Amino acid sequence: MSEVLLEIGIILLFAKLFGAVTDRMKLSSIVGEVIAGIFVGSLFHFRPSHFLELISGLGILILVFLIGLETRFDEIKRDIYKGSILAILGSLLTFAGGLLIGEFVFGSLNAGIVVGMAMISTSTAIPIKALIDRGEIRTPAGRIIVVISVADDIIAILALSVMASYFSAGNIVIWNVIILFLIMLGFIFFTLTAGTKVVERIISFVGYHIKDEQALMTAPIAVALATAALSQRLDLAAVTGAFIAGMIMSKGVFTKSIIIPKLQVAGLGLFIPVFFAYSGMLMDLSSLGFARFFGYDSRDQAIIAISMVPRGEYGIVISQLALAMGIITGSVYTILISFVVVTIIITPMLFSAADSVFGKRRRIEWKI
Repeated sequence: MSEVLLEIGIILLFAKLFGAVTDRMKLSSIVGEVIAGIFVGSLFHFRPSHFLELISGLGILILVFLIGLETRFDEIKRDIYKGSILAILGSLLTFAGGLLIGEFVFGSLNAGIVVGMAMISTSTAIPIKALIDRGEIRTPAGRIIVVISVADDIIAILALSVMASYFSAGNIVIWNVIILFLIMLGFIFFTLTAGTKVVERIISFVGYHIKDEQALMTAPIAVALATAALSQRLDLAAVTGAFIAGMIMSKGVFTKSIIIPKLQVAGLGLFIPVFFAYSGMLMDLSSLGFARFFGYDSRDQAIIAISMVPRGEYGIVISQLALAMGIITGSVYTILISFVVVTIIITPMLFSAADSVFGKRRRIEWKI
């Protein structure tokens, strides 16, 4: 246990140091934190462990929870249809690209199916965190990117179900996929309606009767973790549940004044940097456009396209399942995981490149 604690201390130190350096270079701190993970893993020969994975998992949950706390459903609901269409189109193109890679690079159609499905889902946290750092999350592009991220999670879960059914039973049961889709939509709808009222009462009771600021941080975290757990039990990602939990608390009386500032201290001080550094440690270096139809200007088109570059945690889940089922080899698995990490690193850089081409937009302050 002492060795693990020392590892976390070293990882955290380098993650914050490298993050500060890239932040001064006008790049997102994410870049530095991921590079720190690669550096620490290579220099100190640290290897991913179950405990580090747990800390990292808490980091991503806290990050998306913070994002949800600043996202109001009534601000993004008008973009649901546009965002869903963009997510579907992006997923279809990605899957087609994966099939081609599997056939011509790995010489296997089954490997192509895995690659395509693993790369379908974009990351929820990476592009949104980068947009928050740039003060662009409340722009039209920022709002639709939030919708695309949630839609991507739903598509990825359906893809995971289809892949598991195809490779285990040899066929696809469409009815089971439809039922899963309806369950996920029901969960989201129930959480955003009835769940909002229940959570408001809990937070109000803590704020007005218990009158303890520490409890005002504990209660929301407990709700977020419970919602994330329920989300995962329904085969929807835990990060989706945490994001929705934050969104239902976004209008709360104590959210901006107490909950967010206190949560930022714990998140940015420990868990979130460890998450991004851990993503870098997963890399083994030895194994290595439709937005214009919806009226967005050239700059917003570029921002939306860049936000769909980083792959999500579902890519790791699908890759792990395929490896366990013997569909892909260990080397293919390493390439897939490394690709996920590379997309995480280059996304903030691409955002900076977009600034050089299209110019910076006036910041709408909202710093996490």
